[in-house]
Amino acid sequence: MNIPKNAIQLLNDPEASKVLTTVSSDGVPHSIVVGSMMAPSDNLLCAAEVLMKTTAKNLESCENVAVLAVKGAESYLVNGTVKERQTQGELFNQVSEQLKGMGLTAQAVWTFDPTEVYNQSAGPDAGKKIS
Repeated sequence: MNIPKNAIQLLNDPEASKVLTTVSSDGVPHSIVVGSMMAPSDNLLCAAEVLMKTTAKNLESCENVAVLAVKGAESYLVNGTVKERQTQGELFNQVSEQLKGMGLTAQAVWTFDPTEVYNQSAGPDAGKKIS
């Protein structure tokens, strides 16, 4: 599934807030702000595992995730599934280099396949499925 261009732009905007929601094996939701969340292509999301303890545990036991990207009145919700946890490779190296500039170290990079995208922007299309 391809993420629409406007949602990709917001997901890749370093000034946008991105919230990753996971679910524990016993059904308890858990949300965190993830500054490293991005869309490296129109059919892939990724986030660095830096301080993720509960989130990483949830990602290992439940593949479903939700990513909310927000900047001002513009907002998109991307539902997805865990693809893999990378500890090496081109994407891992790219994300690790970005984090080093902020004094952070990636333990891994989680990748996600998008399954649905919703417009959550303030306005008449709020909640409308767009992909």
